[in-house]
Amino acid sequence: MTACLEPLRTDGGTLTETPLFFQRDDVRLFCMLHAPEDAQPRNAFVLSHPFAEEKLWSHRVFVSLARALAQRGHVVLRFDYTGAGDSAGSTAEASMETYLADLSAALRVLAEKHPSVQSVGLIGLRLGATVCALFAERAAVNGEHAFLRGAPLILWEPVIDGEAYFQEILRSNLSTQLAVYGKVVENREKLQEKIRAGGVVNVDGYEVGRPLFESVAVPTLLPLSRKAHDGPALVVQVAPTAQTKERSDLQELARSYPAGSFARAVEQPFWREIKPFYGRAEDLQQVTLNWLEQRDVQR
Repeated sequence: MTACLEPLRTDGGTLTETPLFFQRDDVRLFCMLHAPEDAQPRNAFVLSHPFAEEKLWSHRVFVSLARALAQRGHVVLRFDYTGAGDSAGSTAEASMETYLADLSAALRVLAEKHPSVQSVGLIGLRLGATVCALFAERAAVNGEHAFLRGAPLILWEPVIDGEAYFQEILRSNLSTQLAVYGKVVENREKLQEKIRAGGVVNVDGYEVGRPLFESVAVPTLLPLSRKAHDGPALVVQVAPTAQTKERSDLQELARSYPAGSFARAVEQPFWREIKPFYGRAEDLQQVTLNWLEQRDVQR
């Protein structure tokens, strides 16, 4: 399926937004291409969403960022990972390798649809940011995906400690048990035993299985050692207030890149169910766009 919507006219210019499906092996994935109308952009970005319900709550922020980048003359591809959104497959069978393969397939689609593109930057949130970081590092070490060389890598609140992150995921299941049964029937230890035995655990409607657990629930999911990615890298801490203490692990991650930078954006954790609706993360988006402009990422 390939269909083009009517051009989207905004204060920043006229854009086209094209929804389509593409294949990654035997899995059909969905994506949306945002592009400036009547242009042959040299630079592009792929956006990498977070896992499970965090994708839902951050969806509109990603749409707003994609349109802002397209208004500045860039092609932007948003896509759904296996088992998420409109993509096929199951999260119960997905692993980090699955998501890395999905991202690789998305990059190939972008190159096919927009052959004028010479550089592709990656922007991710939470686990989606970690996927971007691991993918960029693998590509740099193996000499793959030439259009990633020297391209921007932007990591919003990346997951560094996968073990701690998985405890957050399981906490959602515990909250559901309390709401349904009035008590915790299976604690975290039992839930992890169930996953290790080949079972699945439901987290806000998403099934989590052993492949994801074994590939993500590790303390050093995203190592802080020296990186091979040679492009400019931005690591952003999303802080609820200006007084929030800076995270030393994210600062260290930024320093691990040859051209790394650390920044903070004052926002509520919009990837969770919170009271204010986030159609756009104003400060986070501005921090990101300003950083790109300072590095002369032009059309």
